Amino acid sequence: MAEAKERPNEARTEAQVVIDNYVPGSALAAIDAGMARLDALYNDIIGKATKLMSQDIPTPSPSQTSPLAEPSVDAVVDYLKTCKNVLVLTGAGISTSAGIPDFRTPGTGLYSNVESYLTKFNINSPQELFSYTLFLENPEPFFDRAKDQMYPPEQARPTLAHYFIKLLEEKGCLLRNYTQNIDMLQSKTGLSDDKIFECHGSFRSGTCMKCKVKFNQQQVKDGIFSGSVPRCKATVNEMVCDGVIKPDIVMFGENLSQEYLVKSSVDVGKCDMLIVMGTSLTVGPVNRIPNEIPPSTPRLILNSEKICTDIQEATHTNCPMFWFDHEGNKTDVFMGGDIDQSVMELMEKLGWTWSHDFPE
Repeated sequence: MAEAKERPNEARTEAQVVIDNYVPGSALAAIDAGMARLDALYNDIIGKATKLMSQDIPTPSPSQTSPLAEPSVDAVVDYLKTCKNVLVLTGAGISTSAGIPDFRTPGTGLYSNVESYLTKFNINSPQELFSYTLFLENPEPFFDRAKDQMYPPEQARPTLAHYFIKLLEEKGCLLRNYTQNIDMLQSKTGLSDDKIFECHGSFRSGTCMKCKVKFNQQQVKDGIFSGSVPRCKATVNEMVCDGVIKPDIVMFGENLSQEYLVKSSVDVGKCDMLIVMGTSLTVGPVNRIPNEIPPSTPRLILNSEKICTDIQEATHTNCPMFWFDHEGNKTDVFMGGDIDQSVMELMEKLGWTWSHDFPE
């Protein structure tokens, strides 16, 4: 053991001899001072991290105040009529009735029926099939799956849930729709570009991974359905680029854009009501939005089933906590079952009618 301890000291001594011979004294002093500052900074960071880890994580608790008379659908309807800055957070569940599969539904979701892909490409899990790491190593599995089931079919049309968001804009109460979907259906409702943020991107455009040339939606679609990995034909230094054309969607393992961080950080402070539709809120950082709005803000959730009701999970993760079944609940209201039916119920209670451009 003694010999093992001496070796680093010997090596350091030899290195110091080299430094002494070739580095001026003033530079050595600057290096020593810099190293001392780095050591101090490192020790400070370690100390603070240790202190934070030793502290108890506060348990979430429901807000003690709310503008709702009570946590009910009728109270939400009354309050919604007064709102000016409604945030709507949507997921794949609002598009399934349009024929667009979600990820996790057994039998129909994108994670189902993928055994042939996993075997064909020697992939360990359905999630890996959509990961950025695998795409960089081998983009073929992604494009194979995108061609078969991911690219939205031409006949897909917006659902009642999509058009309800457009109606919120027409009523002057929509702040923004943050959608996790890449199917572009929300845009088909005529929702203003500045009222929708596609958190995970879309197939509306693509980018060459090598030369960064941009491609439009038709070019992206043609590439996906070409039967092979789409390649960039741009000329760079008199040579064909041949880089992979990646649709501008956010894959697992990729960071969301800086624009998302900037817009969402401002919008959550303005939000006077949050409507969540068709999402399990398992993917971050979008799933943090319900936690980032003011605590007393009413939250209406339209989903096939209740989500985020485990207080232990909310305590130890970034998962939000909804208080539907808690006796102290003042803010959260749940409408279960078919989302489009829930939208129709809301419309009836609000006394609203669909705009003239709603499809028959």
